[in-house]
Amino acid sequence: MKKPTTLSLAKLLLANPWGFIIPVITGVASSIAGVALLGVSGWFISAAGLATALGTALVFNYLTPGAIVRGLAILRTAGRYGEQVTAHNHLLGLLRTLRLWVWDQRVAKPIADLHQQSRGDLLQRLVSDLDQIIRWPLVVFLPWLYALLGYVGVSIFAYFIDPVLLWLLGIAALCHLVVLPYVCGRFASHAVHVGQILGVHRRGRFVSLFSALITLTIRGHWQDYAARLEQLDNRQKRMEVVIQQAISLGRLLAYMVTIGLLASVFLLLGDFQTDTSEASAMSWQLKDQVSGTWLVGLVLALLAVNELVLPLVQSFVAQGQSQVGLRRLNQIQQDAPPVSASALEKLTHLSLRDWRGYHLASGMGNQAIDLELNTGDSLWLRGVSGSGKSTLLASIAGDCLATGKAYVNQDECGIYDNPNFQGQLSYLPQSPYVFQQSIAANLMLGKADASDAEMWAVLEAVALADWVRGLDNGLSTLLSSQGRDLSGGQRKRLVLARLLLRRAPLLLLDEPFDGLDKATIERICHALQHDYQPDMLILVSHIDSPLSEQARVIEL
Repeated sequence: MKKPTTLSLAKLLLANPWGFIIPVITGVASSIAGVALLGVSGWFISAAGLATALGTALVFNYLTPGAIVRGLAILRTAGRYGEQVTAHNHLLGLLRTLRLWVWDQRVAKPIADLHQQSRGDLLQRLVSDLDQIIRWPLVVFLPWLYALLGYVGVSIFAYFIDPVLLWLLGIAALCHLVVLPYVCGRFASHAVHVGQILGVHRRGRFVSLFSALITLTIRGHWQDYAARLEQLDNRQKRMEVVIQQAISLGRLLAYMVTIGLLASVFLLLGDFQTDTSEASAMSWQLKDQVSGTWLVGLVLALLAVNELVLPLVQSFVAQGQSQVGLRRLNQIQQDAPPVSASALEKLTHLSLRDWRGYHLASGMGNQAIDLELNTGDSLWLRGVSGSGKSTLLASIAGDCLATGKAYVNQDECGIYDNPNFQGQLSYLPQSPYVFQQSIAANLMLGKADASDAEMWAVLEAVALADWVRGLDNGLSTLLSSQGRDLSGGQRKRLVLARLLLRRAPLLLLDEPFDGLDKATIERICHALQHDYQPDMLILVSHIDSPLSEQARVIEL
């Protein structure tokens, strides 16, 4: 199947139509069997009672209707179980399709957008949206289909009793299948959409609470934060009250339509007659051409259809939640940016003119500057906190957007999201990423064919070799997700070792010495000045070091 560029409920429903056929068939069989079971059993009980009253019980055929009732009961139960199993199997496939779609969109995202979305609140939102979307076939589409086919089956039965009943059934079906869900949805659609968004926001606030509870308590802001959480709770409760009111009203109206339908059936199939013995007495009598046993079966079948239409009243909730989820998933859609295919010779010169890096979400960044770097140069970016040093470094690495002109080897070149240029540099951010792999696997991301000797040498250069030797598995030691079992200094030095193995011409270091003692700093600087010296170096650091002593200073 061709991957959709934009998600919609119709596209998702048809994502795997053959896989959806089995649950639809089993569900339809179960629903129709349920309606027919009440109708046939009602006729059977009435006919059996009438045969007993007329004295024809000995010749009445109990076996065939009984077998039909038993068969319908088995079909209803087996169909219901079969529908649940096959439908959930289809939903798992639908979930896989959605996950792959989200992954494709994330891969196609520009790097700046991707960085802004790599947060826990986005992950929570994606989980919530996917959960709501995959419920749509089971909660909205299939119940509506079952109710429609239930009405079709009862209409066929009613036609043989009296064709006039088709008008009544058509009006009732229109009310049950279209009018009531639409009215309830119009009444509470805003509450459903707001409640869905509030739910995700509320979960995010509660999750952040656990990590910030101590800070909030120490600084005395706990009461203010708790008050905002209570406001969110109250808003969501108000939305839930509106939704429940709409559901209750819809169920009441659905019952009224069913009662009105039953009353109209009795009016059409019977006559009111005046009792001659009592002038004011009225009696209702079934028309001669209508069988009483068939009427009982029809009434019970209509009650069974009523049970099928009741879930439609609250289907607007799942419909609204699915629409919110689809709209938010489509917001992360992005066409893949074009990638330059031209190769770039080894980087020997970098010049930036009127260059300002900034983050897409906030627009915050450094003041526009001019910067020039040649082979053998080292730059030390300094400035007060908030001056944009890290943002400037990230913009050179292509990790955020920038304005201005860049000249690479004397030629004007776009460096944002340019893999050819980024292949010429190594970038150590303030919060580097360690993968949940072995130490050796993390290092070989810098050089895939690195030998053990090369890895031990670079670990010596960043003062990690003794620590790794003390581990039971040495280089094969498996690290936890995002390197949580490492200290901040260990994590940064391990990533630096990975970058040094790469030996890129341009090395960008953002606060590489945070949390390190003087001896470790001097050891790393010695490696960067000798065995692992890059062609060009740009350093952001608030700590004086042998590297900064030999670097040209740029104040921001």
